[in-house]
Amino acid sequence: MKNYLIKYFLEFLVIVVGISLSFYVEKQNAIAYKDELKNQSLSRILKNIEVDTKDANFNLEAHREAIEASDWVLDRKDRLLAYSRDSIGYHLGLAMTIATLFVDNQEEYRGLQNSGLIELIENEEVVVRLQNKYSAHSFYKEIEKIIIEYSTRLSDYGLENLRYNSNKTTPQGYFYDRTYTGASFKIPSKIIELLKEKKNFHGFYIDRIQSRVVSDSILKTLIEKEIQ
Repeated sequence: MKNYLIKYFLEFLVIVVGISLSFYVEKQNAIAYKDELKNQSLSRILKNIEVDTKDANFNLEAHREAIEASDWVLDRKDRLLAYSRDSIGYHLGLAMTIATLFVDNQEEYRGLQNSGLIELIENEEVVVRLQNKYSAHSFYKEIEKIIIEYSTRLSDYGLENLRYNSNKTTPQGYFYDRTYTGASFKIPSKIIELLKEKKNFHGFYIDRIQSRVVSDSILKTLIEKEIQ
C-alpha cells in the first residue's frame, strides 16, 4: 500500500511539475515576445528621432536666415536709401516670411504607451526622456504658430511694397528674389516693431531646438543600449 502511495505521489508530482514548467515556458515565451515587440517599437522610434533631427537642423538654418535678414533690415532701417531696392527686397522679404512647421511622427511612441510595452523598458531614463521629448514637441509647434502669426500680420505690408522677380528660392525653399517697390524708404515703426518681435521668437525657437537636438542624441544612445 505504501509503495502505491509513493508511486501515485510521484506521478502526481511529475504532472504538477510538468504543468508548472509548461506555464513557466509559456510565460517566458510571452515575455520574450513582448520584449521583442518593445524593441521593434524602439527601433522605429530611433528612425523617427533621426528624421526629427534632420528636420530640426533644417529648421535651425531657416530661423538663422530669418534672424540674419531681420538684423540687416533693423540695422539699416534709417539709411535704406543707400541700398538698392533689390537688396532691400531680398532681406525684408525673408525677414517677414520665413517660418517653419515641425512635422513629427508620434504614432510609434503613442502605441508604445497604449500597449503597455513602455513598462518593459528597463532604463527609466529612456522612459523619462521619451516623455519629455514628445511633450516638448507640442511647445515647439506653439512657437511656430506665433511666428506664422507674425508673418501673417506682416503680409499686407509685403504685398503692398514688394514685388517678386522670379521663383528663385533659398536652400530651405523660401522665395527670395524680390524688389522693394515702396514709395518711401522709411519703413513704418509698426512694421519695424513686428520684425523685432518676430526675430526674438526666432531666437527663442533656435535655443529650444538646439537643446532638443542634444537631448535627442543622448536619447538615441540610450535606446540603442536598451535594444542591444
